[in-house]
Amino acid sequence: MSFGPVNGIKVVIARATSKVRELTKSKLKRKSMKTLQNDTKKKERNDTYKVYDKNRFEKIIRLSRVNKIKIGIKINLSFVITILLLSVVLGYSLLTLSNTMIQQAKESTLGLMEQTGNKIKIVLEEVDNLAMTITRDITIAPALDEINRAESEYMRARWAGIIKPYLNAYQSYRVDTISNLTLASNNGYVILGGEGTFEDVKKDYYDTVAAREFVESGAKSLWIDTHIADLFYLRRKGGNTTIALMKAVYKSTSLKSVGVLQVNLREDYLTRMLEDIHIPHNGFFFIVGSKDNMIFNPQDKRDNGLLIEDLCYVNSKGQTKAELLKKTELLDLKDSEVKELLYKADTGVELDEKTLKDLRERDNYINLRILEKVRKSIDEIQTKNRQATAFGGIIEDDVIINGKKMMVTFYTIREIKGTPLEWTLISITPLENITRDVNLVAGFIVLIGVVCIIIGIMLSVLITGDISSGIGKLVKLMNKIKEGDLEVECDTTRKDEIGKLGINFVDMVENLKKLIGSIKNASNIAVESSQTVSATCQESYASIQEFSAMLDEMKNEINPQTQEIMNNDNVVNELSEQIQVIIDDFKNVSNMVTGAKKLSEAGKETVNMLKNNADEVKKTIEEFSELIGSLKRESAEISKITSTIKGISSQTNLLALNATIEAARAGEAGKSFSIVASEIKKLADQSKVSANYIESKLKNIGKTIEKTNEAVKSSGEVISGHDLAVVETINKFDNIVGFMDNVFSAITSITDYVQHIEEARCNIIKSMERLNESTKNNIRDIQNISAAMDEQVDLIKHLLSLSENLSELSVKLEQTINIFKI
Repeated sequence: MSFGPVNGIKVVIARATSKVRELTKSKLKRKSMKTLQNDTKKKERNDTYKVYDKNRFEKIIRLSRVNKIKIGIKINLSFVITILLLSVVLGYSLLTLSNTMIQQAKESTLGLMEQTGNKIKIVLEEVDNLAMTITRDITIAPALDEINRAESEYMRARWAGIIKPYLNAYQSYRVDTISNLTLASNNGYVILGGEGTFEDVKKDYYDTVAAREFVESGAKSLWIDTHIADLFYLRRKGGNTTIALMKAVYKSTSLKSVGVLQVNLREDYLTRMLEDIHIPHNGFFFIVGSKDNMIFNPQDKRDNGLLIEDLCYVNSKGQTKAELLKKTELLDLKDSEVKELLYKADTGVELDEKTLKDLRERDNYINLRILEKVRKSIDEIQTKNRQATAFGGIIEDDVIINGKKMMVTFYTIREIKGTPLEWTLISITPLENITRDVNLVAGFIVLIGVVCIIIGIMLSVLITGDISSGIGKLVKLMNKIKEGDLEVECDTTRKDEIGKLGINFVDMVENLKKLIGSIKNASNIAVESSQTVSATCQESYASIQEFSAMLDEMKNEINPQTQEIMNNDNVVNELSEQIQVIIDDFKNVSNMVTGAKKLSEAGKETVNMLKNNADEVKKTIEEFSELIGSLKRESAEISKITSTIKGISSQTNLLALNATIEAARAGEAGKSFSIVASEIKKLADQSKVSANYIESKLKNIGKTIEKTNEAVKSSGEVISGHDLAVVETINKFDNIVGFMDNVFSAITSITDYVQHIEEARCNIIKSMERLNESTKNNIRDIQNISAAMDEQVDLIKHLLSLSENLSELSVKLEQTINIFKI
């Protein structure tokens, strides 16, 4: 906006003042004064430009043209940008949280799979150890060889009677795990350990499914995966399906097999062992064989033994491919009707193309794509570590079933004591189950974000409307003043910056009114004086014009200087606010550092407690190691006792033999003595069997003690490593506390520097106030010069030529002043 009339008034004041200065000062002095003033103004202008150049923030504002945008738009944009930034940060935080939960779920699920796999592996190793003990038994193998060579059924039954007690004893040892022990000689004679008899089976043993698979494989030891039992006595032990371990039986003096041992596992034992296994986040797990066959499905045992390919597809009615192929009906076959393994069986049913197209992948069920990825991961791990026999992993690639992403983990058991097994435990968990809570929170936060945006926009519109309306009112009043109407009223009830601006605006209008009034008075005086000094005005006209030009330059210099002072005052105020914000921020940082230091000290105390607990565990392990050594020594003593018993048994056999010979010599008189000798021989045989059994058990106990001792040693090494880690952690906490002390000292020092800056800012404000007061004094001096003009009128009455100009100026001044309405 412009103030044309006011500028005209200043010109008149300057010209009138120049006339007074001409009569009071010489021309030379005026020129020197003018030169000095010009130099001072140039220096001040250069200093002002330097200040602006140093203010980089102002440069950025000018280059970005932010000052060209309306205040309302700036505030609205600020609200929108702030909300968007918060939304981005929140979204990133939720994404990070979701990924963290998925990673934790992967690790926990893999740990559970490894724990379950190790549990299964231990059970199978115990079964393998038992089978190995039976096949290497010094009584069973020779007796079985005698059955192979026996020509009469009586002799075979006699030797079978010797073997059966041993099998019963071995079977009773793992009665919870093993449903039956079946020992067959090379000529097909079968002895059972446990309940049942083979006499009612209407086929040769080597025509059974398990025996045929074992013979065809040519292996010395073989695991037969889940299959339908074709021996009726096995079906009374936990279901129609079973898992078998087949081992060849050898004599200690020959490398030729004398028979086959079949160990059948109870399927219900697997059910009991795995019923408490729950995959996190409602996941599912399966045990799969090397032929893509289902070993065990905890969710549905009727899937056991079937191919995954037939189980992973269902039609629109929910029927699996196996049901459509009628393979599930094979589970109801009688034992005599079973001809081959379940996953090899062919029902002869073929599905048409329409039925195949109607099939889709089964929800939350393992499929061939998952098996392929698992096998690929197993091969990669096996390539890196060829010695590994059991290991687990996580499928990092995306696995999608019917549009749902799945998390897949696995644990594979390649072999049991050298016998190939190739069982793989696979778990699948829908990712949506893991991130469901996060997604619910995200949806709720999005809803809150939308509400906040709406409220923010409403507040933004309200605030910008309030600011714009206040500034608009001031603009309207300024337009009235520009048109000459000084009779304006401004609302001074507001307490914000716009209210302060209004108060200053009112003060400015009042000062302007006073100025116009004074000018009117001066104008009247000038008109009267021009009539009396017209005769002498022309002589001093030239001097008056020179001094008038000088005053014009002074006026032109003072006005920008006044504006610069006001701008600098605003800059200083903004700097004051920024310094205060910095001081508050440093206080907050200081508080956070203090809190972090306390947390570090608390963490150190916790680690010390952990170290003390580790020391106690280490002492306990040492005591446990001593107890194991004592148990090992006692076991050795018992072994000596069994050796003694075996020696006594052998001597008793010899005595019984001698007694029999003597009884035979005695004839009829020695018959009773012969009966006693026979009983003594039986007791000696039983003592020998018991001693052998005890010796076998002691060997197993010795192996278990050795494994326990190795585990205790490993635990001691782990605890030692743990102690070193705890000590290192304590040292790290000490370093953290020291670092926090340094940070706290640095922040304290910076805070002191900022306080010095604040004191300097206060001094700058005081200097600006003094500079502002000096400017006001200059303005008052100009007004005083105007007043002094009246006193010097008598001195210039003789300047006639100047009186005419003064008269013209008075007329112009009168016209200019009349524009304003006071």
